[in-house]
Amino acid sequence: MKDRLEQFISDNRDQFDLHEPDEKLWAGIESNIQGKKIIRIGWKGVMWRAAAVILIFGASFMIQEYLHQRRDTMTAQEENEMINNFPELQEAEVYYTSLLNDKISQIEPLLSENPELGESLKQDLSELDSIYAELQMDLRDNIANDEVVEAMIQNYMLKIQIMEDLLEYMEESSKNNEDENAAIEI
Repeated sequence: MKDRLEQFISDNRDQFDLHEPDEKLWAGIESNIQGKKIIRIGWKGVMWRAAAVILIFGASFMIQEYLHQRRDTMTAQEENEMINNFPELQEAEVYYTSLLNDKISQIEPLLSENPELGESLKQDLSELDSIYAELQMDLRDNIANDEVVEAMIQNYMLKIQIMEDLLEYMEESSKNNEDENAAIEI
């Protein structure tokens, strides 16, 4: 098929060249080809565009930070309202907080002798506090509230258990040291 088309074009070439295009048409085509405008932006234009980009990024960062802080901070009023919705949580917080304070007052004198245990205790309690904060966020988001309240109470119980275990360990350690000292004196 190509061969026939080529043959037809070569035979009738003179008839194709009868009509010349208008000069205006060629001038328009030529101006489009050569006339592509190069847009030059001066330093002012570059600076304006850079300033706009920086402004957009800065504004989006500030908005994101504002929303993040607003989401993470819980006012005392919101926390009280949340706790009032769950009386068992309110009672557990009062009970376990007083129990924790008692355990801390018992452990503090013993920790002066073993500062490395004090650091370990602080790390453990801070991990449990961060878990508790996550549970508070879940509770605020109304995610399976009864299960979250139970997990919060278990968090307090775990803190108490850690304190009791540490207190027991330190008392045993203190007794062993006293027994060794008594055996050495005899």
